[in-house]
Amino acid sequence: MFSYRHAKFQAPLARMRSTASSLWRTGWALAGKYKPLSAEEQAFEFGDAVPFKGDVPVRAGADHHQRRLSFQFPRPLVEEVENLVVTPAGAGWKNGALYERYSSCRPGLRMLLGETRPQSEIPTGYFVQSEHMDTFGDWMAEYLSPLSLLDDIAAPVLLPQALARKPYVQRDAARVGIDVIEVDAPILVRKAMVVQQQRCIRYWQPKDVQALRAFLNVDAPTPSPGSILYLSRHGEASEVADRTHPNEMIERIVRERGGVVLRTAEADFSDYLNAAHSAETVLFDHGSAAYNMIHWRPRKVIEFVSDAWWMNSFLFFADAGGVHDYSIVCTDQGTPDDLRKKVYAALDEPLSSAA
Repeated sequence: MFSYRHAKFQAPLARMRSTASSLWRTGWALAGKYKPLSAEEQAFEFGDAVPFKGDVPVRAGADHHQRRLSFQFPRPLVEEVENLVVTPAGAGWKNGALYERYSSCRPGLRMLLGETRPQSEIPTGYFVQSEHMDTFGDWMAEYLSPLSLLDDIAAPVLLPQALARKPYVQRDAARVGIDVIEVDAPILVRKAMVVQQQRCIRYWQPKDVQALRAFLNVDAPTPSPGSILYLSRHGEASEVADRTHPNEMIERIVRERGGVVLRTAEADFSDYLNAAHSAETVLFDHGSAAYNMIHWRPRKVIEFVSDAWWMNSFLFFADAGGVHDYSIVCTDQGTPDDLRKKVYAALDEPLSSAA
């Protein structure tokens, strides 16, 4: 079915919006109303290469690996900021200017023009600097992950309105004991503790996964030998852009092998926890549900991707979590029979000695 929400349309539209927004940001910066991240804050350096097998997505280069990035100049975990105004859209304003280093994303025109007059104030609170705030993946990678590095969270955590209302945010905040304030109108924070991202966001390190597991009190069991689990996006509407994969065909293959199919559109948190024993080999359609691997200990991962929408986040997340047998299958390359053969081949390949 034709839909402008599909990734093949949303990806180029997102790039067009970013280009247009950069013009607004440049103008506001020249006027002194917008303070972007400095070149030093954005500088990065290349680290180790994380290998994968199978197909190479279009935007992945020509090799079967991705290089991990890290900030060239480490950032402080927490920066204290006096009299910071935070808005429902995630902007952080100080002395009449919007600071990217105190905000939840790079601003567009609506954020720059939004209401900034405080409707209330609090003496102190945490606010997380980030780039995205749309999905479960953003919540895990850009909010829970940096919060997990804090020794103590002794004040409320202020979250942009749309993010604070997500059911998984409310669930996880209760699990870890975070006192969340939904920013539904501009709030003046007399002493804001702005939590800075400690890594280039997609490029997970082992210490990041270890800290997040400890924060979430995860004690993942060893999966049953030979078990197979497929996270199928069949019937799911994305929070950002819809993608299509031949889910039903992959589901049939997994069931033929005695595996478990978990449709993410129908799953609740307990389903993910209960799937831990079935997760020696995990197959998944590219999407945020893959971050539920934090609760499992897979030995082999197969990711289904589309060239219309792919990022290397889950490759680095799996590697940081100890999974070193990783395959990618592009579902929009070749015929259905080609795809079927690739799925069988990926499942039949013996576990890597590094797994």
